[in-house]
Amino acid sequence: MRNKRLSVWKVMVHASFKKVIAFDVLFMVLGAMMGAGIAVAVLLH
Repeated sequence: MRNKRLSVWKVMVHASFKKVIAFDVLFMVLGAMMGAGIAVAVLLH
């Protein structure tokens, strides 16, 4: 019983960890795109 609960907890932690990584990558990409857009706008003006 205790072992099963531990594995369920482990799966939940892994799932949330993957979500955190996904959000991290998403925001990094968005930030890079925004940064590139600002750099291009500054260079062109």
